[in-house]
Amino acid sequence: MASSAPALAADSAVHDSRDAVPARLSVSLAIGWGLGSLAIGILFNTTGMLLLRYLTDYVGLAAGLAGLLIAVSKIYDALTDPLMGWISDNTRSRLGRRRPWLLAGTLLCGLALVALFNVPAGWSGAALVAWVVVVLIFYATAYTVFTVPYMAMPAEMTTDYHERSRLIAFRVAFIGAAQLVAGYAAPMLILAFGDGRRGHSRMSVVLAAALVVFGLACFWMTRTARATTVGNSTGVGLASPGTAAARIGFGEQLRAVAGNRPFLILILSKLALLLAIASFGATFAYFVVHVLKATYALLGTFTVVSTITMFASLPLWLRLIKLTDKRRTFMLAATAYALLSFSWLLAGPAEPSVWVLVRAGVMGVLGCGTLLSGQALLPDAIEYDYLRHGERREALFAGFFAMVEKLASAIGLALTGGFLGAMGYLSSSDGALVSQPASALLGISIAVGALPAVMLLISCALIWFYDLTEQRLVELRSAVGRADPEGVPVR
Repeated sequence: MASSAPALAADSAVHDSRDAVPARLSVSLAIGWGLGSLAIGILFNTTGMLLLRYLTDYVGLAAGLAGLLIAVSKIYDALTDPLMGWISDNTRSRLGRRRPWLLAGTLLCGLALVALFNVPAGWSGAALVAWVVVVLIFYATAYTVFTVPYMAMPAEMTTDYHERSRLIAFRVAFIGAAQLVAGYAAPMLILAFGDGRRGHSRMSVVLAAALVVFGLACFWMTRTARATTVGNSTGVGLASPGTAAARIGFGEQLRAVAGNRPFLILILSKLALLLAIASFGATFAYFVVHVLKATYALLGTFTVVSTITMFASLPLWLRLIKLTDKRRTFMLAATAYALLSFSWLLAGPAEPSVWVLVRAGVMGVLGCGTLLSGQALLPDAIEYDYLRHGERREALFAGFFAMVEKLASAIGLALTGGFLGAMGYLSSSDGALVSQPASALLGISIAVGALPAVMLLISCALIWFYDLTEQRLVELRSAVGRADPEGVPVR
């Protein structure tokens, strides 16, 4: 299956006449690809921030059960990611291997968002649990269909080390915009539509419409994006249309992933990072309402402030990556983020709102650096496999990367729901604000502050061993006798 360096060198002879200097991606193309993060981010952040509380405080599920159901759906989601990667790598279409799935995933994700926040009123017991499970599975499938092919695209769109960081910066910017929609627009829409189940229902319809618009824009605007195919398992190149990736089994996929040390380190670090994000994201709405004794208005303002600082700090982090590298930048940002997370343990209802918003601003800056540098490492790790083995299987690695994201989210939500239940959190079926015992309030504070901080520090410790630098990539390309040409869209 693996290709040797001579095979790669022979392939380079076909392409050496073309400009080997990596072309700068157009702003419109980068924006178009980035819009996919806005579309899928609306779904991910809205559900991550509001779904658990919707199920416990408006639908009436116990916190432990709600967390378990969401976790099970995400485990299913994670296990299907490698399969979706294989499907995308082997798709034969005049639209390429990735974009047909962007179109299908966009429409499915819009339907999923509406279904999640429209649990039938009056249902209880087994019927209610069955409804929630079916909708969660549908959501997981829709998310996978879009995300895996989408995340395979950056490794194909450019091979330049810093241009990849620039492309991921657009993703980070639109992730920030999605956080703004989920953290500000969603709560405000819920309140504007009368709160309760009705507010959640109408909010989901509005945001689903926005999701579909942005997803379709991503599909259309990436029609000129450079893409690659594989003619066979031994010769790698920018192949002719209609060819497909080598069909390899799941066991061989696992061996390919296990043999890519930088990728393994990256996904382990990502696992710890996402556990931190899942713990904070799933409980911050509880924290605002029950610990800070505030309303969703503060939650919305918090999101606005953190998003503004995220946008503002993007040039700073891009500059720092060029001055140092992606790994060092990640460690700096994540370590500072961990220290800040511990400070939530000191927050309470007597604390002035301004200090909550100061934290929001600093979190936006540090979150931007962590997200940008961590995401920018993925295309490099994917190219590392190509340079070593000569196989075009970008979606395979994107699928495993997405699988780890889902597993982290599943574990985080299951642990968070179970932890809150064990700490005595009391659910409600009508949105009424239930007075929580002191143990539940302590549990919420730990899940918002201490647990994310510990996981962020573990993520930093793991990424210390990531050694795929820009210089090493250059040396690998030189060793196999080619630098992948750029500048012409290839199907």
